[in-house]
Amino acid sequence: MIHSDIFYLFLIIALGYLLGNVKIKGFSLDISAILIIALIAGHFGISIPNEFKFFGLALFIYAVGLQAGPGFFETIKEHGLKFNAVAFLLLIGIFLASFGISIYMGLPKDVAEGIFTGAISSAPALAAALEIKGLPNISIAFGVVYPFAIIATVIFVRFLPSILKVDINEEKRSFEERQKCLHPDIITKNFKITNESFKAKAIHKSQIEKLTTTIIERVESKYPTDPSDEDAILHYGDIVRASGTKEQLDNLKIILGDEIEDTYTFHDDMKVYRLLVTNKDIVGKKIGEIKQLKPLHAVITKIRRSGIDIPPYKSLTLMLGDKLYVVAPKKYEKRLIGLIGNDLLRYPAADFLPISFGIVIGIFIGSIPFSIPYLGMVKFSFVGGILITALILGRLGRTGRIVWQLSPHSNSLLKVLGQLIFLATIGTNSGKYLFEAIKNHGWISIVIGLLSILIPLFLSTIIMRRLLKMNLFDIMGVISGAMTSTPSLTMANNITSSDYPSIGYAAVYPFAMVLSIILAQIGAKLI
Repeated sequence: MIHSDIFYLFLIIALGYLLGNVKIKGFSLDISAILIIALIAGHFGISIPNEFKFFGLALFIYAVGLQAGPGFFETIKEHGLKFNAVAFLLLIGIFLASFGISIYMGLPKDVAEGIFTGAISSAPALAAALEIKGLPNISIAFGVVYPFAIIATVIFVRFLPSILKVDINEEKRSFEERQKCLHPDIITKNFKITNESFKAKAIHKSQIEKLTTTIIERVESKYPTDPSDEDAILHYGDIVRASGTKEQLDNLKIILGDEIEDTYTFHDDMKVYRLLVTNKDIVGKKIGEIKQLKPLHAVITKIRRSGIDIPPYKSLTLMLGDKLYVVAPKKYEKRLIGLIGNDLLRYPAADFLPISFGIVIGIFIGSIPFSIPYLGMVKFSFVGGILITALILGRLGRTGRIVWQLSPHSNSLLKVLGQLIFLATIGTNSGKYLFEAIKNHGWISIVIGLLSILIPLFLSTIIMRRLLKMNLFDIMGVISGAMTSTPSLTMANNITSSDYPSIGYAAVYPFAMVLSIILAQIGAKLI
């Protein structure tokens, strides 16, 4: 077994991780080191069977799609055309520059394709290209350009504040003010009903909630109340605790009367719980569909997702890892926790029925041909079909009893394992041509790759800052997301001492991932 494919596969991965963890002035090759080790191994005659490539690719793409799915459609709607239009222009610019300069310099088109996929540091794009045209020069050019592309993007982001001549603290203040307008915090306040109208007629809690779009969490009244009544009548003199945005609560104050101090003690057994959604029975369900909340007298007051407060609309679909703020009687604590989950370890490590079924559906969709003008008949392909399927299933969350979502740990494991197997396989199968390719057009590939990145980066940055008046944090996030570059996002977060660039990154990453795959397929068709 020491000379088996399995032994060589994991040896390459192990050596790649060792090399990838070596840091020089804070920079490391990271996962790209595995491709480098695999290329060298391939040069010395080691070859992993091609079937491993498709196995790893299926796991990797499916995990990426599931992870991006929940936020893919929302981010496009929320940030509109602006962020994704810039990402589109940036990727199109890199595509045109890669092929234009390469052809002008007399390089083969398969090398140009490798330069493009390496310049955008996209393993899925490389996979899409190799599926259509499995030429070794594509992988070799990718492996040569990839590390330098990562370095160039990280350095560009690092010096972006100096290039734009902006003050990071001032940009941070401006960004925070805008975020508060877009996503106001959901807060809690106490009120005493002093409006005389509540004496004249019966006004139900639901009427006030509908009118103000607030959530009334607790009511303390001197009048007899039925604890099982979900829509109690509010009386003059009642003490009410409600949650909502500042504007919503200001409107509520006008209707109810006086605001009282937040330290008021309610004389009931209600308690505020902060619970993580980990129970697969409610993952992917809309809040209005969770009928078990009613007998527990539980009220969801807000949802915290990706650092943003979300109002608990009945049509909102719960996602794995959402943090729910729930008010419920203390006596129902165990039943409430059992309903929500609140324990990532309880969620199945990986349910391979939906994983397998989802990949099968994706392969089927990818095999359906359709026509594009000037390109003829094309397919979403193995990669595109699985990615589109995973995006949709990740967005749905569940279908009947089938839960498509995975826990964050399972998703991460699936994604990394698939990527490692894919990189090791393509590296060994392309390595036999490594030194010949570097000798023929290695350094020129690196130069073309860097020019193809830096020129579009500078132009898109000017457009974002001068024409679109975008904040530094948004620019950093959009650049990192469009390049699908986690290292540059890490650099952006480090130099700004915040995770604000992550918002722009998340807004364009799914779109950029899909677009890079489409462009890679178009490039392969041109070869």
